[in-house]
Amino acid sequence: MDDKQQQQMISELEGSDRVLSGFWALSLLVVAVFMSAFHLYVAGFGLPGIGSKTFLIFHLTLALVLIFMAFPIKRKLGQKKIPIYDIALSAFSLYVGLFIIQRQDASSIMSGDPTGYEVFIGLTLILLVLEATRRVVGYPLVIIALIFVAYFFLGEYMPGQFYHSRGDFERFIYEITYRNNGIFGTPIYASAQFVFIFILFGALLESTGAGKMFIDLALRAFGRFKGGPAKASVMASGMMGSISGSSTANAVTTGTFTIPLMKKVGFKPHVAGGVEVAASSSGQFLPPIMGAAAFIMVELTSIPYYEIIQSALIPAILCYIGILFMVHFEASKNGIKGMDRSELAKGRRLLMQQGYLLIPIFVLLYFLVIERVSVNNSAFYSITILLVIALFAHRFKESMGRSLVFAAILLGIAYTFHYVVKLLNLGLYNLNDLFGTSFFSSETIRWKDQIAPMVLIGILVALIFALGQKKFKVESAPVRYGIRQILSGFELAARNSLSIVVACATAGILIGVITTSGLSTKFTRIVVGFSSDLAAMVPAFMQTANTELYFALILTVFACLLLGLGLPTTATYVVLAAVVAPVLIDMDVPVIVAHLFVLYYGVLADDTPPINLPAYATAGIAKAGPVRTGVQGFKYDSAALLLPFVFTMNPTILLITDAGWLEVIWAIATAMIGMVAFASFIQNWFITNYHWIERIVAVAIAVMFIQNNVATDVVALVLFAGLIGFQLFKSKRQTHTSTAKAS
Repeated sequence: MDDKQQQQMISELEGSDRVLSGFWALSLLVVAVFMSAFHLYVAGFGLPGIGSKTFLIFHLTLALVLIFMAFPIKRKLGQKKIPIYDIALSAFSLYVGLFIIQRQDASSIMSGDPTGYEVFIGLTLILLVLEATRRVVGYPLVIIALIFVAYFFLGEYMPGQFYHSRGDFERFIYEITYRNNGIFGTPIYASAQFVFIFILFGALLESTGAGKMFIDLALRAFGRFKGGPAKASVMASGMMGSISGSSTANAVTTGTFTIPLMKKVGFKPHVAGGVEVAASSSGQFLPPIMGAAAFIMVELTSIPYYEIIQSALIPAILCYIGILFMVHFEASKNGIKGMDRSELAKGRRLLMQQGYLLIPIFVLLYFLVIERVSVNNSAFYSITILLVIALFAHRFKESMGRSLVFAAILLGIAYTFHYVVKLLNLGLYNLNDLFGTSFFSSETIRWKDQIAPMVLIGILVALIFALGQKKFKVESAPVRYGIRQILSGFELAARNSLSIVVACATAGILIGVITTSGLSTKFTRIVVGFSSDLAAMVPAFMQTANTELYFALILTVFACLLLGLGLPTTATYVVLAAVVAPVLIDMDVPVIVAHLFVLYYGVLADDTPPINLPAYATAGIAKAGPVRTGVQGFKYDSAALLLPFVFTMNPTILLITDAGWLEVIWAIATAMIGMVAFASFIQNWFITNYHWIERIVAVAIAVMFIQNNVATDVVALVLFAGLIGFQLFKSKRQTHTSTAKAS
């Protein structure tokens, strides 16, 4: 499956089987490239003379225009061009966006008394957003949004604590469309300011062939071991998923290569697809990008970005360790071997061939974690280095002399352009006096001095790798990067962002209703009260200080899985953060813990059949049933099912306590052992198959490690050691019996 077929599969799964050509394809490309270029400019140089609210409106407007150009009104129409009604919707979306930009500072809007036409435009925007969401994300999020809207208007008829009397139509339109707690609230702000630029980074990295490199490196590391291709799939999907904003795109990109290899060594088709689903979806929990949720979390919690990724790192790694053990037990149970060494590429050759693609990721982490540069600038610098390295890596090897000349010219421009910019800005500023206007400022054209060092680093890295490839006779990377690949990456980024943009816009409608109706406070009271009632029913000798919290966490899990069913992870997290997280925070759970708790189960909801887009993607590749594949995906993700309970009861593994390193290591070790025990319980296998009593012991060990208590940890460790010993004895006896029968 080539890149074009992969993108077509992703588009079809996300609701677009419209395949454009000629003028229509060019029109779509122009809008998509402009959208990506605009966000790249803002990330690097700031807003070009416009306010932040205007930027958000542009962000959503461009997304709506693209959606009506790319996504048909329903699937399987097989359209080859954009029909007139979608052209009209795109044009009207543009008009609505420009109208709201023009009227955002009008006296009627500022005073909270919009005119009839402004109310009409606001209503139109809501309808456009909901229709775009239906086309891209599907019906579940739209239905949830309509339920919330209905609650806003029918609140006076609701019983008990759900009663409210705020259902005024004009107020609803005003709050949702013209104020900052509705469509243009926190979710869309995070989408525009942070999420898009990282989607662009991931799309450009993917366009260089980095996905294949991750797979080859993972195969080299794990391929020869038991169930090797599946373990490699887990690692490659994790690496790609950590920088990708879409679990579906990640599943297709890596699954195209790994699923056939898994089937080849003996994994059943639905199991191979399920492993890829679990690994791709869990990437939404893995730093540095966390499927865009990290940036929304920054806005919702006011916790610095580096603290969020620091807290999420260890649980994310433990989550992948859990999936790896699930794969290992599956391979052991079915006698699935690894790949032959001769089938694996050599690690050094791989790194020499494409290792330079890891440099932009290290640069990104350096700026984010060590220098703590702003999120936008970190991504901008990483993209700059990525483009320079990718453009010159091939060319240095093909024609060293000519490429060095071009590199020197580019470097000269990068180091001198800030002088040119100053002169141009001075000239433009002087035009104000000539024409009697104040349109031009002293920073009309912008440039950053830091771009030049990034260009220099990129050129040096490309040169070093090209010389190394020549010396050691290593072939160049399979992708020869050029303008076509850059445009393809820009288009891919814009398309990949659409589901997140409209999901955030629709989530803004939900948050607007929650804010204006006071639903969050009411939901908190209901859950806390119900948890207290359930805790009171537990016998006194079984109660602990955390009994009530345990029940609240269990109720929260069900709420997360229910509300997240069929929604993209970003939308799920926004809804859960607004409705569910406050419940835990009111029960004295730390803010970061509450948000990571709901994020984890929101990610798990993405794996929950029957509505599971990654499963449909991998099922198509594996030639298996999508529901069966989805069940396997949920199963493999369930190894870490209890992990959020562990870090809620013992936040030490989130690195937010004053615990010493010994306590941290102990907390991580016990959490990992608990996950291994739980994975063996799910697979009914450890060293050999379980008796039902052993299986009960395994799940008991996992549950005991949840409680932050040294005594229960010690008891669980003793039981775990006993379980290992009995399994070794049982395995040895089975081997002896088999040998005796054979002889």
